This record gives sequence, structure tokens and C-alpha cells, in this order.
Amino acid sequence: MKKTLMFCGVFLVLMSGCTAKEEASSKTNNTSKETSTSSILTESTTKETETSTSTKESKTKKASTPASTTESSKKKEVKKTEVNGHLFTPNPEDDNEEVSYQSSGDGNISAFVPDYSQYNKEEVISMLGEPSQIITDSATIRDRLEDGEWQLIKQQFDLGKLSEEQAKAFMFATKDLSLAAAMSMELELLVYEDQGKPNVYLSEDSVKFITPMTDYIDFIGKIDTL
Repeated sequence: MKKTLMFCGVFLVLMSGCTAKEEASSKTNNTSKETSTSSILTESTTKETETSTSTKESKTKKASTPASTTESSKKKEVKKTEVNGHLFTPNPEDDNEEVSYQSSGDGNISAFVPDYSQYNKEEVISMLGEPSQIITDSATIRDRLEDGEWQLIKQQFDLGKLSEEQAKAFMFATKDLSLAAAMSMELELLVYEDQGKPNVYLSEDSVKFITPMTDYIDFIGKIDTL
């Protein structure tokens, strides 16, 4: 299964802030994450509703594998495609859910996002090339997760490459990772955004998050923009 993120009560309060300007002024306010996440997308939702609604019905489906192919050979083929190509594919052992975001309305939120933890730093650089910058400072990385990444996710939404639900799920994932970094997790950020490529966040040489630029990543429920 994909990683499932669950929060309620105090965690929901920590999810405040939506746009870059709102993020800076609202970090000290205890506002609802669901409200803030929806706000950052509201303006674009109006102009993108028709396109997003129609394209959301058309999902990229994974190619079926012949019945004669064994489970081990399937994994080997997936790995070969990942390393030699430029498309990050979710962990084949854990990925069986569409990217989604749900709120129960009483403070409980769940988000399903892709798991790319099978990739390490060497493989990322093999696929994307040398990063423009490598950042290890925790405070800087947290700021980028809660500000810069949100703007990059919104850009993908504005382009019609992410549905509103998917954009919220990815935003929620960045906040979750930021909270983990604030507690104890050591992160390393490979910066590629100035090259038009996704940023990659790693911990213990394992990928924890990739900017959801859909030209570079694959996931279940991906909108077909061809």
C-alpha cells in the first residue's frame, strides 16, 4: 500500500497556511489545514474545473504483464526501466492505491501518496543528473517543504496535471515530512527546480518525497495529459 498519513487535533492545527505569502504570516496561527489547503487552490479551481473534471476521468493505467511473467521478473523489469529512464515509479511492492486526500469533517485527515523509497541518491542523480544545489540544513529544508514545494505543486495543478484532491494529498505529505524533520528525521535535499526538474528529499539514502512534476514521476490515478 502507499503510505497513509493520518492526523487529528493538534496535527490538524499544524497544517495551517496555504500560499507563500499566507504561509509567512500564519505560521503562528492555529488554523485548519483542510481550510488552508483548499484556499491555495480555490482561485485556480474556478478556471480549471471543466478541464480537471474531464481529465480526471482519464487515468493512465499501468501496462498489464503477461500471466507467464513471474513476480520476481516483474520487479526486475520495473527496476531496469526506472534506472535507465527518467520516470520515477512507485515501489511495486507497496503501491496499490490512487493518490487521494480525504477529510472526515471532524478533524481527521488521510492522504495516500506514492512511495519512492526504493530509490537512493546515486540512482536519483543517474536519472536527473547533478543537482544545482544540495541542502542539509533542517530549517532551510522545512521552509522549502512548507513554502516552495507548495507553490510547485500548485503550478502542476494550474497546468491541469494534478487534480485538486491529488494536489492536497501532496501538500499534506510535505507538511508531514516537515513535521518529521522538526522532530528527529535528518533530510537531504537535492535541488533541481531551476533545471525544470523535480526536487528530491532523502533520508538515510532513501527517497522520502519527490516534487510531483508528472513528466518525471508516475503514480496510480495520474491524469492523462497527452
